Amino acid sequence: MDSGHAHDAQRFDPIISDISRRVDALNRDYRHLSLGEIARRADDLRHIGLAHGLETVCRLAGALNDAVSRDGRAAIISSYLESLREAAWSDPRDGRASETLMAAVSVRFAS
Repeated sequence: MDSGHAHDAQRFDPIISDISRRVDALNRDYRHLSLGEIARRADDLRHIGLAHGLETVCRLAGALNDAVSRDGRAAIISSYLESLREAAWSDPRDGRASETLMAAVSVRFAS
């Protein structure tokens, strides 16, 4: 299956759709949520990623939770959410794509 067809198939995956919906809602609402609620929602995403073998989603959601706990509102929440959205649509079987995304995230936060 080529990458275009893989993306089309994932578009109809209920887990990917749920993650995308949750990330979009968090992106829309995080400015008005308590830090505890942001961390709780990030942890929910981490658990979903863990339960469904979406390692990059799991790692990024955990990193968001850690950043909010450590840095509070100074955390770059929108960048984590953008990366989570990308991770949700990446092929979990493609370890190289996962590592590339994690490296890009590291560069994004180092800037």
